[in-house]
Amino acid sequence: MTEESSPGTRAAGVGPQPWLVPASYAQERIWFASQLAPEAVYQVVDQFELRYPVGAADVAAALSTVCQRHETLRTSLMVRDGQIVQAVWPRIDPPLDRLDLAHLPGPAQQDRLGELFDGLAGTPLPLDRAPLWRATLVRLGPAAWALLLVVHHAVFDAASAANLRAEVTELCAAAAQRRPADLPELAIQYADYAVWQRRQLAGDRMAELMSFWRRELAGLQAGPALPADLRRPAERSFAGAHIIFGLPGTAQAAAALARRHSATPFMVMLAAYAALLHRLSSAADIVVGLPVGGRDRPELQPLIGMFVNVIVIRVDAGGDPPFTELLARARRALLAAWEHQDMPFQTLAGQFPRRDPAVPPLYQLSFNYLDIGFSRSAPVTEDDMALEIYGEQARLEYNTALFTEPTARRIADGYRRVLSAVLEDPGVRLAELPVPGLAPEPDRRQPPDEPREPSGGPGTAGARAPFIAPRTAAEELVAQVWAEVLGTDRVGAASDFFDLGGHSLLALRVIARLCAVTGTELTIQSFFADTTVAGVAAELERLLSAELADMPEDEAARLAAGEE
Repeated sequence: MTEESSPGTRAAGVGPQPWLVPASYAQERIWFASQLAPEAVYQVVDQFELRYPVGAADVAAALSTVCQRHETLRTSLMVRDGQIVQAVWPRIDPPLDRLDLAHLPGPAQQDRLGELFDGLAGTPLPLDRAPLWRATLVRLGPAAWALLLVVHHAVFDAASAANLRAEVTELCAAAAQRRPADLPELAIQYADYAVWQRRQLAGDRMAELMSFWRRELAGLQAGPALPADLRRPAERSFAGAHIIFGLPGTAQAAAALARRHSATPFMVMLAAYAALLHRLSSAADIVVGLPVGGRDRPELQPLIGMFVNVIVIRVDAGGDPPFTELLARARRALLAAWEHQDMPFQTLAGQFPRRDPAVPPLYQLSFNYLDIGFSRSAPVTEDDMALEIYGEQARLEYNTALFTEPTARRIADGYRRVLSAVLEDPGVRLAELPVPGLAPEPDRRQPPDEPREPSGGPGTAGARAPFIAPRTAAEELVAQVWAEVLGTDRVGAASDFFDLGGHSLLALRVIARLCAVTGTELTIQSFFADTTVAGVAAELERLLSAELADMPEDEAARLAAGEE
């Protein structure tokens, strides 16, 4: 492959300081999302056992070797000149705690491991501090160890978990057998991929992607996708729970149905989900977010890193079609989206008008078809609801600020019944599917939604406030910076950053410029709390007042008077 068609190699950094490289688009998305969510939402927790006659030093050495092989395990993220970059350190000491539970009986060990898992799941991992992971090594017996890890999603995905398990296991096996470890060669590092990805998406390819997705998502309406038990909070909630349920006898039948219709089992399962959502919501336009692995090149397969992107699928369930027609529609939508799956989700979301900050961007429901089993998860969720399928098992995650457990169980049962029905009779029409109501009417206590302030949504322009000229020095400064960054000459006190065409990346540039001019530390969280000129100016004034209050009285007086 030529340099332009594949990620190239790069000389490793040297010295005690990190070297800086651009963040990947996936890291960029996770960084922004992490700024607006509770600390533990974007952290992956994993646990696996090592059954080898090795010592704690051998396991620690295995982790150290993996850490040196994969730069992402020595990486943090930071903002430099309004851009998110990776800081890759030449070497780090693996953050490994050790605990001996060999004296406890099996049930007590499992209880203690569960407590440790919950503790790690809640361990904050600041993105600007390497490494973005922590581990605890637990001795369970003479030749039995459990390794518990928490890793930030910015440097880790499901395939990374499998790769890390495989390498640590092989290194421990090699130590026990006193032989060299057989590890896959790493042709490149994650930072090479990030640089290559940005080069590939420059110019014509990005224009092509943008054109496709704008057509695909034209007219998409933001808002609740399912009737909820509880009123949506004014601020976005990430509180979650999940239930796991079986889908017995479906794997072979789904594969057979897929073969008859030139589809895949993934498409069958997704179409059944779309059918269920249509029946529960009465919506014809079913919008679902799908994670895609992003490891479509062989040199990316053995790496530890964050490659996952998200694409948005719209399945047309209108006209009461038979399920086979719905499957054909889902297949067409998927094939077209997969051809354009390299469009960074964060970039795409930034192209649409401002959304309600309490509603996830572009989609509220997601679906995933897993190659490996379910990972243990913390009680958090990004989406209103997410369905994951692995073999003949399913996991339904739900936002507990919107849905109760009985409703989640009814939805899970509805999916099981819909899938069974379409596998038995693929020609069944959607209106004939056996979908139970979400709850008996007397039990549903949610009052009608109160109107929200109009904020627009994909394909619709938000209501714009009347023009008000900047009234204070802070508002004039914010308006001037916005005009320069956004390329517009009409910015008033009530102007909204997103209504003027702003998006998350431009917000970083604005924040960097304002911080440089004022000497304050304006955060992305406070910027997004009120994205009008007046709101950002008020936050700057608050920060400046706090700084003045902390200064000696004579120095504060000089600064307040505008003296140097």
